[in-house]
Amino acid sequence: MFKIMTKADKILIVFILVASIASIFAIPTLLTSAGSEKQVVVNIDGKEVARFTLTNTPESEFKEIPFEVRGKEYKARFEMKDGKVMLHRLPDEVVPLSIHKEMGWISESYQMIVALPIKMYVTVEGATVADDDMFDIIVQ
Repeated sequence: MFKIMTKADKILIVFILVASIASIFAIPTLLTSAGSEKQVVVNIDGKEVARFTLTNTPESEFKEIPFEVRGKEYKARFEMKDGKVMLHRLPDEVVPLSIHKEMGWISESYQMIVALPIKMYVTVEGATVADDDMFDIIVQ
């Protein structure tokens, strides 16, 4: 009824545990686009409103992006430093809670800054490969 685990069962369990722990560190590394120029993309309500290059300098650089909400003009202020970007606090009348400010610095494509209720989100994208450089492989 109760079968004792064999040596092969124990090896399989150890292998699965090691593979699981290794994937925690490997997946973010595989998702990053190391060595390529990164772009900061700002979207509001599903539409891209700005795109600029993420700079990698030891001193802070600032970029202001104008956007419009309910007919009134506002500016989003971004700070870039050491290959990371942060969205500074937006006005209280547009975004009452400062959750977007508390999200801090982002630098990878799997990270995001979200500012609600204006449906603004900021992502980092790696450089894309041109269509001419892409290829398809057919295996028969």
